[in-house]
Amino acid sequence: MKSRILHKGTELFFRYGVKTVTMDSIATELGISKKTIYQHFPDKDSMVYEVVKGFIEQDVAKWAELDRLYSNVIEKMFKSFEMTKDLLTQMNPRLLFEIQKYFPKAFQLFTEHGEKCIHENLIADFKKGAQFGYFRNDIDLELLARLRMAEVNLAFNPDFYPNNKLPLFETQLVMLDIFMRGILTEKGLTLYTSYQNNLK
Repeated sequence: MKSRILHKGTELFFRYGVKTVTMDSIATELGISKKTIYQHFPDKDSMVYEVVKGFIEQDVAKWAELDRLYSNVIEKMFKSFEMTKDLLTQMNPRLLFEIQKYFPKAFQLFTEHGEKCIHENLIADFKKGAQFGYFRNDIDLELLARLRMAEVNLAFNPDFYPNNKLPLFETQLVMLDIFMRGILTEKGLTLYTSYQNNLK
């Protein structure tokens, strides 16, 4: 029952945001009593925490799969976007902002995951890309990785760019394109453009 409640909570939080979805609405969707939910989750904070934890576990598994399947970092980047397209298309753009504002313990998980992601994945990819001549090698890699992570997070901030102007997935795609064109070599740009044309 706990996994069923968590699955439904995840679905509703991602679709509508964490602020508007209540324990009552989750119970109604499942056709159970709110008391049943509280037997597994003492409050909404604990459920949001578990939802974020589950999302991060899936993200870690996704990175591992990408590393296993794609040795070319530019191909890996596009495959990563393909894997997250459905999620970003369906996700409420305010989700991350609301978790940061109302559920600090859960957001701390995102922060810690971001740091780990920077050091274990992005920096490694930028380093590999530079070694293969795809990326410029004259930029500090950690600064580059932090800039990319900040850019991803910025797209979720409703004060930065109103999400009614451009859907979240397209916003992320445009921002990635701007970022990549600043670090690609001529060799990298040729390969990047070929994958970009296939994505459209």
